[in-house]
Amino acid sequence: MVNVFIENTGDDTYALWGANANPQDILFKDCVAINPGIMRPKWYGNCVATYGLKSVVFENITCKASSPEDPIPQPGSGEIMIDTSMFVFYTSFGGSYPSDNAVCIRGASFMNLSGQKYTPLEGSLKVYEPHKMVWTPTEDGVLAPFYLPSKTQQVNVKACLSGSTDCC
Repeated sequence: MVNVFIENTGDDTYALWGANANPQDILFKDCVAINPGIMRPKWYGNCVATYGLKSVVFENITCKASSPEDPIPQPGSGEIMIDTSMFVFYTSFGGSYPSDNAVCIRGASFMNLSGQKYTPLEGSLKVYEPHKMVWTPTEDGVLAPFYLPSKTQQVNVKACLSGSTDCC
């Protein structure tokens, strides 16, 4: 998927639904996601979500999303599932990631709907907190705007958010 602009989705804006089919060599490049989940206010929707894969590259992705006030918890688990980070790697809906999976994030622009950038310093590490976006260290130590709802699944994320594009 290259050069795509999507705004005001009812759910996740860009989603890779691989389940256990292990899709590989998938590319999302120069894509813009604005205001995900607006059709399910305060409940569900992220700029980018995956549900199982073997390999994917996200290159020059722009995400504009608000951190909602009083989000609605997911029934059953109580997790907050809307706009908690730019990328979310789920295991729900049969999503699985083989041990040699690879997620590459090359260039990312993450901001609120007014265009103010989210930063790791203003965010939360690994755990959702109200009005803060989640940032997680990649396997090579880069703080990137993603989270893993399942603590039992290993997703191998590498990232270079600006400048160099040869990180993965």
